[in-house]
Amino acid sequence: MEKKNKTFYIIDDHEMLRGGTKSWIMSHSDWICVGDSGTHEQAYSDFERMEKDGGLPDVLICDLNFYGENTGFEFMEKIHGLYPGVKIIVYSMFFAAGMVQNAMESGANGYISKNASSEELLVCMDTIHSGEEFVQEELQTKLIKYNKLVDALTKREKKVMDLVLQRYSNDEIANQLNIKKRAVENYISIIYEKTGVNDRGELVLKYGQ
Repeated sequence: MEKKNKTFYIIDDHEMLRGGTKSWIMSHSDWICVGDSGTHEQAYSDFERMEKDGGLPDVLICDLNFYGENTGFEFMEKIHGLYPGVKIIVYSMFFAAGMVQNAMESGANGYISKNASSEELLVCMDTIHSGEEFVQEELQTKLIKYNKLVDALTKREKKVMDLVLQRYSNDEIANQLNIKKRAVENYISIIYEKTGVNDRGELVLKYGQ
């Protein structure tokens, strides 16, 4: 039986970084790039075309922050819903446990920071391609501590915290969860108390950077 090529697609709004990562992967492994883009719109179009052609990538490498906004979460959720067979790796400058957990809950199979070695990115790709999850080793301890903290939050408090870490305003959180702004403020006060922080900036700095 002929061996199937391992394929990937990369999306990042920094063109030089995207091109350099793509070239390095292909020159140091047997992975083949089937496409890349700098916008979500282009990626959606490419995936729709690739699905029609029967050539969806095995792995999608995705940044979280696009043009200053953490829109990568919504992008991953949509891609995961439309193409559940595509494995997703977050490759991001953000390395706080809250961001890692939010990414995994949004459909990511792997998470690796851009300060990791290039070889570790390849390990991540091979690991999730084999059906396992992968979180960069130095992030795993932070993730365990974060999950223990989150266990002290109610389901609604956890959702509010997730949205705060994604830089949503109180008004946006209220609209997203269909609750009153005052309720959002109350939830955030409880979150501050349980996490031991004093304000929104400290919460984001500690758990969302």
